[in-house]
Amino acid sequence: LAAQLPGRVKFIAGIEGEAFEEGTTLVALDEDELLAKRSAAYAQLAAADAQMRNANVQYSRELWSPQSKSAPGGMAIPNLFDQMFTRPAESFMGQRDRDAERSADLFASGTQMEQARSAILRAQSEIRAIDAKLRDTRSFAPFDGVITRKMIEEGDTVQPGQPLLEFADLTYLQVEVDIPVRLMPGLKKGMLIPARLDVGNVRVDVRVAQIFPSAAPVRHTVTVKFDLPLNVPGGPGMYAEVMVPDVSPGVSSVPV
Repeated sequence: LAAQLPGRVKFIAGIEGEAFEEGTTLVALDEDELLAKRSAAYAQLAAADAQMRNANVQYSRELWSPQSKSAPGGMAIPNLFDQMFTRPAESFMGQRDRDAERSADLFASGTQMEQARSAILRAQSEIRAIDAKLRDTRSFAPFDGVITRKMIEEGDTVQPGQPLLEFADLTYLQVEVDIPVRLMPGLKKGMLIPARLDVGNVRVDVRVAQIFPSAAPVRHTVTVKFDLPLNVPGGPGMYAEVMVPDVSPGVSSVPV
């Protein structure tokens, strides 16, 4: 498990050898700064939402009660006389086009709505980005397993890509062997062959699980993985001796 964000380690679930179930939080980084940014983003979202509601009200008012029709004229006389004489005179003399003014006012109100809508989408996107970073501040157990190595301590500052823990499922173990090319004709996937474990000199049968398709160009060996039986003693990093059959004349098996 590696760090996805820079930060300070505030929690480690345990030490080497402790087992945890799938989904358990193994490592957590300090997220106070991200939580502050998230609160600010929600405040921006609330402001944008209020701006959107106000823009809707202004657009509806302009649609049903245009300001260009209710605004007073330029002669500072009673409004009734202004509506009956001044406004027709202004339109007749080309001084004022109230339909054009109404269209401009509607366009301005619509522009305010679009700006408010864009602000809402921008705030929502920022919140989603912060939520994704908040998820990255925690490393969860991908399966039931055991901490096999711990590379950090609480209070350490980590950078993206820095290893935090090694976590392994020790239920199913394998032996990985580099086998000389000349011995490969004696191996087939699925076959059982004897092996000896370094812990307690235990002898078991292992199954050929995977044969790599190419050989190492320098050592002329092929990597082969063998499945160990369940509940065998030992663990990752320990040694085992596998008796690979040699199909050459006069040779029965060769330890590798």
